[in-house]
Amino acid sequence: MDTNHSPIISPLTMRESARGITLTSIYDEMLARRELSVMGNIETPMAHDLCQQIRLLDATDPSRPITIFVASAGGSVRSGLAIYDAMRLASCPIRTVCLEFAASMGAVIFMGGDDCRMAPHAELMIHDPLIPQGAGGSALALQETSRRLMQTRKTLTQILSDRSGLTPKRIQSLTAKDTYLSAERAVELGFAHEILSTTKEVAHV
Repeated sequence: MDTNHSPIISPLTMRESARGITLTSIYDEMLARRELSVMGNIETPMAHDLCQQIRLLDATDPSRPITIFVASAGGSVRSGLAIYDAMRLASCPIRTVCLEFAASMGAVIFMGGDDCRMAPHAELMIHDPLIPQGAGGSALALQETSRRLMQTRKTLTQILSDRSGLTPKRIQSLTAKDTYLSAERAVELGFAHEILSTTKEVAHV
């Protein structure tokens, strides 16, 4: 398997002023517009940065909405829950937009918004938490791993239940396997509020 991955390069925008032409990261431009992104694998550094950005924007103006664009296949449950908590603890409204695919913790973060919208061809995928890689050791260690895994399952089930309005039992029947949801099905089940119909809606979400 090829392990040589190209680094993610931040796109730049060009601005011309009396001082000349300057190049600015597109993510800085988005931050100024109160737009954030959850893209790729969810892990500690990304979660830390996003939580800081949410707190900064919330402190700057607790009445103006923040829009978070989500396209993530998931990752660390702990890091994902940190982002979810930061979103739910913010005073300002949080809007989420699924532009491609939000799975596992990506789906949980997407559903953490006060207003959750999906692109027409976007998908959600939900499932039970997986056994951590490398889990092993003594019988007592395995027992503790199992206990923590079931507690995580209970926590995520309750979040999905609270956000969708479905019963925990119904959620567990859906997460017992990988369940893929089209934008239409996600709205039907209460996992999303609306499907975007034009690109102009994204700017006014």
